[in-house]
Amino acid sequence: MEIAMESIKPIIEKIEENLLERIGQQIGYLIHLNSNVKNLKDQFQKLGDKRHGVQLGIDEAERNGEVMAPEVERWVQKVDNISEGLQGFLEEDVKANTMCLDGWCPNLKSRYSLSKKAKKKTLEIDGLLKDGQFARMSYRPPPQGIGSSGFKAFESRISIVKEVLKALRDNNINMIAICGMGGIGKTTMAKEVAKIAKDDKLFDEVAMAVVSQNQDNKKIQGQIAEMLDLKLEEHSPLVRAERLKNRITSGKSVLVILDDIWDALNLDDVGIPYGGQHNRCKILLTSRSEDACNQMKSQKIFKIEVLSGKESWNLFREMAGNCVDTPNLRPIAKEVAKECGGLPVALVTVGRALENKREFEWSDALQQLKKSIPKNILGLDSKVYSSIELSYNYLKSDEARSCFLLCCLFPEDYDIPIEYIVRYGVGQSLLAKIDNVGEARNRVHAIVEYLKRSFLLLDSWQEEYVKMHDVVRDVAISIAENHGFLVHCNNEMEEWPEKETYDRSAISLVSKKLKRHPDGLVCPKLELLQLLCSRTTLQTFPANLFKEMSGLNVLSLSGMSFPLLPQSIHVLQNLRALHLDFCELTDVSAIGALRKLEILSFLRSDIKELPREMGNLSHLKVLDLSKCGALQRIPPGLLSSLSHLEELYMLGVRVYWEPMEGNKERANASLAELMSLSNHLMALKIDIPNIEVLPKHILFENQMKKFQISVGEGMYPHLTETDSYLFKNQLALGRCDIAKSRTLLQPLAKCEILYLREIKDLKNIVYELDKEGFQCLKVLEVHVSESVEYIIDATSHQTPRAAFPILDSLILSSLYNFKEIYHCQFPERSLTDSKLGCFGNLRSIRLNFCEQLKNVFSLSIARGLVQLQELKFDHCFHMEEIFPKEGEDEKALDKNMFPQLTLLHLRWLRSLIGFCTGVGPVQLVQSSLNQEVGSSETDKLTTSEKAEVTDDIQQQTTSSDFLESTPLISHKLFSSTTILWPPNLEELLLTRINSIEVLFDLEGLKVDNDRQGITILSELKTLSVWYSSKLAYMWKNVPRGIQGFQNLTSIEVSLCDNLIYLIPLSIAKLLVKLQSIDLFDCGAIKNIVQRDGEEEAADIITFPKLSSLMLSRLPNLVSFCIEAYSFEWPSIKVISLSHCNNLKTIGSETQSPRKLKKINEELDSRPHEPRIGSLGFLGRCLECVPRRKNYGPMAVSDQGTTDKSQRSYSVKKEGTLTKPMDPRASDINNSSKIWSLFPSNLIECLKNLESVYLRNCNSIEVIFQLEELNVEESHMALVLDQLQKLYLDDLPKLMHIWKKGPKRIMGYGNLRLLEVKKCNNLTNLFSPSIGKLLVMLEEIKVIGCEKIEELLAIAREEEEEEVLFYKVNSIWLQDLPNLQCFCKEENAFEWPSLKKIMVIRCPKLRTFVPTNLKTPELEGVYEDKEFETPQWKGDLNATLEHIFKGKEKQVDHDIQQQEQTEKQVDHET
Repeated sequence: MEIAMESIKPIIEKIEENLLERIGQQIGYLIHLNSNVKNLKDQFQKLGDKRHGVQLGIDEAERNGEVMAPEVERWVQKVDNISEGLQGFLEEDVKANTMCLDGWCPNLKSRYSLSKKAKKKTLEIDGLLKDGQFARMSYRPPPQGIGSSGFKAFESRISIVKEVLKALRDNNINMIAICGMGGIGKTTMAKEVAKIAKDDKLFDEVAMAVVSQNQDNKKIQGQIAEMLDLKLEEHSPLVRAERLKNRITSGKSVLVILDDIWDALNLDDVGIPYGGQHNRCKILLTSRSEDACNQMKSQKIFKIEVLSGKESWNLFREMAGNCVDTPNLRPIAKEVAKECGGLPVALVTVGRALENKREFEWSDALQQLKKSIPKNILGLDSKVYSSIELSYNYLKSDEARSCFLLCCLFPEDYDIPIEYIVRYGVGQSLLAKIDNVGEARNRVHAIVEYLKRSFLLLDSWQEEYVKMHDVVRDVAISIAENHGFLVHCNNEMEEWPEKETYDRSAISLVSKKLKRHPDGLVCPKLELLQLLCSRTTLQTFPANLFKEMSGLNVLSLSGMSFPLLPQSIHVLQNLRALHLDFCELTDVSAIGALRKLEILSFLRSDIKELPREMGNLSHLKVLDLSKCGALQRIPPGLLSSLSHLEELYMLGVRVYWEPMEGNKERANASLAELMSLSNHLMALKIDIPNIEVLPKHILFENQMKKFQISVGEGMYPHLTETDSYLFKNQLALGRCDIAKSRTLLQPLAKCEILYLREIKDLKNIVYELDKEGFQCLKVLEVHVSESVEYIIDATSHQTPRAAFPILDSLILSSLYNFKEIYHCQFPERSLTDSKLGCFGNLRSIRLNFCEQLKNVFSLSIARGLVQLQELKFDHCFHMEEIFPKEGEDEKALDKNMFPQLTLLHLRWLRSLIGFCTGVGPVQLVQSSLNQEVGSSETDKLTTSEKAEVTDDIQQQTTSSDFLESTPLISHKLFSSTTILWPPNLEELLLTRINSIEVLFDLEGLKVDNDRQGITILSELKTLSVWYSSKLAYMWKNVPRGIQGFQNLTSIEVSLCDNLIYLIPLSIAKLLVKLQSIDLFDCGAIKNIVQRDGEEEAADIITFPKLSSLMLSRLPNLVSFCIEAYSFEWPSIKVISLSHCNNLKTIGSETQSPRKLKKINEELDSRPHEPRIGSLGFLGRCLECVPRRKNYGPMAVSDQGTTDKSQRSYSVKKEGTLTKPMDPRASDINNSSKIWSLFPSNLIECLKNLESVYLRNCNSIEVIFQLEELNVEESHMALVLDQLQKLYLDDLPKLMHIWKKGPKRIMGYGNLRLLEVKKCNNLTNLFSPSIGKLLVMLEEIKVIGCEKIEELLAIAREEEEEEVLFYKVNSIWLQDLPNLQCFCKEENAFEWPSLKKIMVIRCPKLRTFVPTNLKTPELEGVYEDKEFETPQWKGDLNATLEHIFKGKEKQVDHDIQQQEQTEKQVDHET
């Protein structure tokens, strides 16, 4: 016991100690009340002081825009809460206690409680004072982002924003640029992109910096760092760049926007990672310089164009306010908006400046804008003009600025010929270090491209022309005025602006009516004068017009008609360029005095003869006579005297050239004169109708750089680029013997485009015309030349160089004896490398009417055609295959033989049997039945077995009608090998290919287990087949797991009478982008989609993009698919069915699908012995033979697979094939069943269907089956709510348009047109439950329906809804012999929009509805199709009754007349 007590003694002592401590603490509360309260007050004072100090810090942080730390905010909240309670405690409880007996209140309980509370609160304050020691009270706020963009959701802008965001999501793109002219909205769009990118969480952070013209890397770094909440206090550029780069690459995804780029920015110097440095950082640039973006390696550049007319007006109207809608201001406002040219900054600035202004202010602004002097429009100069002027000032050279200003000389929205800028620049010596006009032309075109990339000029729809935006032109004119330009463009202007002296350097006057010119105008500084007028106004120039213009360098008179040039023209001794284009000229001999003239142009002018005085122009470099169709005579010796001529343009000129032979005096120039020009002549365009005038020995010493020459009658139109001055070297030769003229042979070596027509005695083009092999030729066309047999005949001529190394296009037409493109007697595999290099750049081959041609190239040549993009063959009747194998090792062939081929058109190739028949599996067929023996079987046969097959066939030929001919090779366009050759084929067209039986035969195609290895024709978009009488299958022998055809968008098939179905099910599943199916005139087709195997198939087949289905003249078509599958067509908009007399449903024939897991062995009568009956081994082969449509009640298609287990046939003794009964057999022939064109399960999938057109379909009984719609009680079904047009014509069995559906149904809310014709089994159009849905119906037309008695059926018990047709405005009723009324019940009595009713030959119609009608807009009832004279008797029912009675009287009258006539005839008889 003692031991136990000793062991617990420490515990007892500890308990006693704690107990005494607790007792002492509680007694202390009673004793130390005053001290506890004093301590509390002291600590409370300290807390108040601390709180005040913290508040000072908070105020300072707020003044600095900083954000308080969360712990500070929580501390302040706690202090405020405890302070409020403490104040009350001290002022009430403690004070009351101290007032009781000087603090010695006998209430010990109260004393104890106060003391304890004071102690506790003191401890709380101590804790707060301890917590109030903050390391940091506030922080700089996080970046606020880029802010509002002011983006307007215009369609043109939204599309670009979507493309930019798409590019930002692309992991392979890290730098994107938005480019456009100043004020087009680049920055606004970039901000909108940033906002969307941040909202959609594409990036964690977005930073933006304005770069501007004067790049300041430190400033750019600071802007980006600030938006990324990074302090950059370092001064070293390298350190700052490194810190910024580390911040961007810290892990978060960052979008950096660099706005207003003018020059390429060195991103390394700034510290922005790019390229592959950091894949989580992407850069978006905005710039008005495309060059800068390219220099920075932008992977995508998006160009912003001006707003469309509608978008411009909407923006302008928003800025200008409602005042523009007033009738007097609206037309003026429209013109003002148009003058802004779709430039957003101009629209906004002008619109806001004119907001709520008066009409005369608007008119004044319009005149200023039209005259390019808008000085008084608030903000236009500072906000719009200054921005564009900035682009002008930033141009890199004076030459670029000069060319830009020259463009403002032309009218608004004018297509400016760049050649004019070239010649004006040469005339004014604006281009430095130029040796000839050709160099000047190249320089100016380069400058124009630079100006376009700087968005100061725009592309024109014409080549070698350019346009200038209206606002940019205004700015250019404003700038040009400071350089001494005067530009007036006003078609009503008849005379020059009234001034005696023009202190100008350039004057451009444009007016159709300009006819009065000043006499002796003083223009001492004038260098360029341009007058653009109209030929219809006869010009009379004063004699002294040019007297005071001695400094003139360029004179351009265009579109003028004048007999003589002014006498004062001889003053212009400094004139270097003279344009007399589009003029009617009589005598221009005065130009002979212009000795320094270098450029003379009579482009398209009416001039009959060149003056002899032109021979004085020894400095002339350019003579342009293009399309001077009236020019007949050039004086002899004139051309040869132009010793410095560099360019001569004479296309479209029919000069009677004199031949050199003979000594008679010549009345016209000779082509031999061109010899004297050969030292300088660099460009020649000329039309020589008669080869006899062409000298046989003219040699051009300097080998002209540029030429376009046509020789032969009618050859000129076959030249291309005839208006171009940057043309390719071309020859068009026809109706002549080329080989006899050295003059023609000489330019062939440099020819780029060669056109030959009706060339005599030319058999081998290469070795007879250019033994070097046309090293420069890009386009070769040969037409209607009967002697041509080969392009290259290598049998007797050898050359070390490859022919046609850069040939791009080959066109051969009407070469009736043409045999081969490349003819060689040696084995193709032994050809030299030079031969294999032939045609290596060929992109396009077009062959027409080459009737003897059997193929295009052998495979040895074809495998070098890696650039080939287009093949078009037409009317080559003997062509058997495109590329014959001819011994080429199949293993050596590349899978992708033609990687660039995108287009293949084959027309009228009646002998074609394949793309390349020598490669891939070969199949044997019985031609009478088109039945196959698969190569997978025959390849395994021994020689004796093959002989056995042949013997069996021969036996059947004599003993049975089953087999009637010997085996033939199956004709397929693409085999499983050749289909891989053109992987990027996009368009395939076949027309009149009468030997092809299979389009794509995939027998033997190997598919990887992971189904990722092979993709077939994945880029094919358009597939069209026309007039192919033997085509039986589009796709055949499709292996499981195939991938491909996923980009096919259009299938069009017509007049293929042997085609039994269109798409096998295995292919249908792949066509995820198919948009349209057009199928016409295919007599054998029963189904569109047909199952091609026993593999497990999904019950739902989806065509997600299919928008149009058009089927016409398919007499045996029964349904879309024979199997019981559901189809989903979420995008279908148009369904058109015509002349499909057996079609009953667009759904499937089989209503209750049952999948066959295993073939019933009792039904499987396939032989297990080598021979069955007289068929022997052939019986084993025939188990795979598909059945033709005329060999049984039901066409099947098991030929689409190579799996033998999928076929089950038996062979009868008499040699016919039978197929066992299929549990999935169609019930389409069930005569007791009523079929619906659109069954309910399909209707639910046609959510976007807009139009239905049905014509001449004799088996359709119901259009819309609504009875089995899946309608849940919780909501109403929305059925075909996008349908707008329903057109039904000649459907003789149609009983219901809408078959009774559930009561709770909604839909058809957008149907606008309902037209029904010749539906003679139809008794009404719709029931009240359907009628009440047609809230948007506008037009009802019913014609020739014999049984219709009413349009709106009598309501059933559950159909009590009132039917109102608020939108119907037209009703057409014609040839309805039994129609009595619109509705027999008191329904449909409100027609607020009805305007016209047409009633023609409806003899029983005497009332509309049996109640009073409301038709406030009705014009009357028309009885003529032209809607000329309406009948109206105050009420629709009364009017119909009146018409009905009138018809009765007419009928009675007609009967009486007929009876009288009959009596009279009887009497006479």
